Amino acid sequence: MKILIVDDDFSNLSLMKTILVHNGYAVAEAANGENALKILKSEPIDLIISDILMPVMDGYRLCQTCKADNELQNIPFIFCSGTYTDKKDEDLSVQFGADAFIVKPFESQGILQTIARVMETSKKGKVNVSKHVEKVDPEVYKLYSERLVSKLEDKMLALDKEKMALEMEVAERRKVEERLRKSRDFAESLFHAAPGIVLILDTEGRIVRFNPYMEKVSGYLIGDVKGQYWREVFSPEDTGKKIFDSIASKTGEDIPVGNVSSIITRTGEKKEILWFDSTLKDETGKAIGLLAVGREITRRETLQKGNLEGKGGKGTGNFSKEAIRELDEAGAVMMETVSLLETEIDEKDKKKALLKKINQTATRIRELTSLIMGENSPSGKK
Repeated sequence: MKILIVDDDFSNLSLMKTILVHNGYAVAEAANGENALKILKSEPIDLIISDILMPVMDGYRLCQTCKADNELQNIPFIFCSGTYTDKKDEDLSVQFGADAFIVKPFESQGILQTIARVMETSKKGKVNVSKHVEKVDPEVYKLYSERLVSKLEDKMLALDKEKMALEMEVAERRKVEERLRKSRDFAESLFHAAPGIVLILDTEGRIVRFNPYMEKVSGYLIGDVKGQYWREVFSPEDTGKKIFDSIASKTGEDIPVGNVSSIITRTGEKKEILWFDSTLKDETGKAIGLLAVGREITRRETLQKGNLEGKGGKGTGNFSKEAIRELDEAGAVMMETVSLLETEIDEKDKKKALLKKINQTATRIRELTSLIMGENSPSGKK
């Protein structure tokens, strides 16, 4: 037994075909009534299952044409529609010559039962062929026209709603993109204007980027060293496991903050940098690099060394006031930068925790410098 299914929706055609073939039926397919008639004229068909609202020739016209054709009028005809779904539609379908009516979405069992019932009726010679095109009551055509206009209006309304929803989605996406752009611009402005070094390395210890402050301190432009290994450019003598050890970055473990490490500038000068850094991670928690914020403390280190040498190497906590003040200023800058960044980062973002950690470290630095300055003041002496 061969069934012709007619539908302009490929997904409906595919689903119907799968159900029918799985249950032993041969299948022919057409995307509209006009193509269906060509198939009906070229090969034997035992049953027609057709959608109603289709381009070129709709289901009603196809049914009328079949029922008016002596060679086709005895082929059982079933409508299957997701647009014409109420009782008026079903009654109109019967008046045009349909033998059954299926509403989409359909279930395979329901389709198979309807096919079995219609074919059983057909064997008894009870196919609906009583009303040919030229004999259909004018009121039926009027009703057909009214239903067609109504369904087209519904379709247009649905399309308008989809268009409106799409426009709203596009507008919302543009708002989100604008917010993201502003956030990126703000972050970039902080990156370029930060009164300290901002450095990003990948998990292999290669330079991803650094800010203009670092260019000023080191004498290198980012374009000159981007992609090169940090150690090879800035710490050629550093063979120990310090803050820029790429192995530590790969583990995803947090690297200790508040480390002092020297760099070699483009002119060969050695400068001491106080670093505060954290592992960068993606949304899965995998380490993807290292973010480091630094401040040059070469002068402070020199002054501190001079103080220690003046004490015969015995003193360990008698910093100069200038060195303490520089350290306190570094902590203040970190806290201010973190405060600005926090306003642009969502509470659920994992970077929020990193900022909190940096802020806690900066706060501790200022507490310690305040304590040291208090101990070194005349009133703080014991």
